[in-house]
Amino acid sequence: MNVIELREYRIKPGKTRQWLTWMEQEILPYQQSKGVELVNSYTYSDDKGDEWFVWLRKFKDEQSRQAVYSLLYDQWWIDNVRPKVFELIDESSVKVRLLQPAFGDES
Repeated sequence: MNVIELREYRIKPGKTRQWLTWMEQEILPYQQSKGVELVNSYTYSDDKGDEWFVWLRKFKDEQSRQAVYSLLYDQWWIDNVRPKVFELIDESSVKVRLLQPAFGDES
C-alpha cells in the first residue's frame, strides 16, 4: 500500500518567495531524482499571519520510503542543504505525518 507523507513547515517572515523559488527550482527536482513522488504542495496563512508550506509526498510502501530517505538525507544534504533550509523555515515547526486512507484501500 502507498505511503502518503504530509510535511508542514512554518516559513520565516519575509522568506516565502525565496522558499518557494528554491523548492521549485532545486529541492523538488533533487528529491524527485531520488525517488520522491510529489502529490501536491500548498501554502496557507494561519490566524497569526504566519505563512506555512505544506506538501504531500508519495512512496510505494514504507520500505521504499526508508530507502529514499537514505538516498536523500546523506552527509551532502546535512552539510550543504539543511543549513539553508533552516535559514528559510522554522526548524521547530517541522511536522511530518503519515496519512492513512479514510475509506477503502489506497493503492
